[in-house]
Amino acid sequence: MMPYTKNKSDAYRKYAEVFTPPGVVAFMVLNGGIRDCVRSVDKTIFDPACGHGQFPCFELVCKLFYQVGHLDENVALRALKSLYGIDIQPKSVEITRRHMIQTLTDAYKFFTGDDFTRLDEATEIVNENFICGDSLKFMRQCASRQLSLF
Repeated sequence: MMPYTKNKSDAYRKYAEVFTPPGVVAFMVLNGGIRDCVRSVDKTIFDPACGHGQFPCFELVCKLFYQVGHLDENVALRALKSLYGIDIQPKSVEITRRHMIQTLTDAYKFFTGDDFTRLDEATEIVNENFICGDSLKFMRQCASRQLSLF
């Protein structure tokens, strides 16, 4: 997991960024409705303002943890594939993508003792699943057209 940041940049002022401390992330995931989603390797979780990836990274670790008995690279990729995020800032999306790959490799090594070797596939998934955009604008467009989000 990445460190908690207190930096109040121009983006913070413009987009009201909030950096959630890791303990709060863990509490929210493990004590809320997301808890049931992280227990399943394939249940989809979408973060509409992923920032630097605090929530999806922790969710990935949880998904891998719940699969420890039969965790292999295929299961790890399935877990990664079930996580999606969008953020309005391109730099935040870049950071999230890097954090997701680092979290995957670190957690996989921790839980299995083996190196994760399918980095090209993981990178492709992360690049497709974590995108730059305005989720509020997107949701308004979907609602006005009565489109399905997924």
